[in-house]
Amino acid sequence: MGFKEKPELPHCSSQEEAAAGGDRSSLANPVKVEGEGQRGDQKGQARDKEEKGDAASAKAGKCQEKKRKHCQIGTQDPEVPTKALKPDPPAEQWAEAAVNAPLPSSVDASDLECALCMRLFYEPVTTPCGHTFCLKCLERCLDHNAKCPLCKDGLAQCLASRKYSKNVIMEELIAKFLPEELKERKRLYEEEMEELSNLNKNVPIFVCTMAYPTVPCPLHIFEPCYRLMIRRCIETGTRQFGMCLGDPVKGFAEYGCILEIRNVQFFSDGRSVVDSIGKRRFKVLHQGQRDGYNTADIEYIEDQKVQGDDYAELMGLHNCVYEQASSWFHSLKSSLKNRILSHFGPMPEKDADPQVNPNGPAWCWWTLAVLPLESRAQLPFLAMRSLKDRLNGIRRVLAFISRNQN
Repeated sequence: MGFKEKPELPHCSSQEEAAAGGDRSSLANPVKVEGEGQRGDQKGQARDKEEKGDAASAKAGKCQEKKRKHCQIGTQDPEVPTKALKPDPPAEQWAEAAVNAPLPSSVDASDLECALCMRLFYEPVTTPCGHTFCLKCLERCLDHNAKCPLCKDGLAQCLASRKYSKNVIMEELIAKFLPEELKERKRLYEEEMEELSNLNKNVPIFVCTMAYPTVPCPLHIFEPCYRLMIRRCIETGTRQFGMCLGDPVKGFAEYGCILEIRNVQFFSDGRSVVDSIGKRRFKVLHQGQRDGYNTADIEYIEDQKVQGDDYAELMGLHNCVYEQASSWFHSLKSSLKNRILSHFGPMPEKDADPQVNPNGPAWCWWTLAVLPLESRAQLPFLAMRSLKDRLNGIRRVLAFISRNQN
């Protein structure tokens, strides 16, 4: 008996086999295959979009390039107007706005006081480091130390130039919001200046050397108290101070000479060279001090005039002593003579009337200044009120020097 061959089943897919065999795990495969197909389609679409985007970007880039070229051509055309930039407001508008701004209710006069004098700002100046002081207060501090009183930054440039940045906004704020306080502050300052301008009472005294009327007296100023004294003489407008010889017992001599400042040369370290010249003689009535330097109440002295026969005798003596002094000066060595000329200048001419000047002839004082005498020996001549006595004294000194030279 033969066997009949089993016919082959037709080929079926894995899906059909899974369905026929009831295999659930194989049912997920069609979903997976379908998802991969969808992602492939999405990738293709993305590539198409990228290509389109690149084309659009290239087109946009060409448009932008054309616009830039058009703008460049347009700016080069002088007939095409360009948009002007709005300028910044000037500094004056900022200052005006600051002044016109309302003052806060919490601000009073004490908020606008100088940190040095503890009074309302007067002539306020601002340092390079940003601190504000009264001008006079800052100058007094710089006399002692060339640094900012608050932050200790160096202010040597202020000493060198003698120029300070005036705080205009501060001045205008005080003038607008504190007018009464400013008026009182100004009154006190003017009273102080008036007191310093008095050349009879509390006159500033420089205790140093002998000085004579009409004779130049150059001075090297370096001490803080004398820096202040010289500056005040200039600020008050008098430009004058007294010069007295030092005295170990009294402090300074009883007689002196008023000097007038002709010029001042300042240096970057605060020192100065003062070119001064003698004006009038005085007698000290009372000594005092002010802010570290000496002062004095003084009275001015003049020569007593003579007439008649006394005047004729005085004229003869005057002419004789002048010739004697001139001969002595011209007999000096050239080197010594040149030193005298460079320091004191040439010998003054003889006066037609020796009594025309209340202090006596200028050549007398010039001769006393150049004679090789100690200061103590020169002081009595300054106190003399008789021109005759002064001429006789000069004649005796010249005779003594001439004998020693021979």
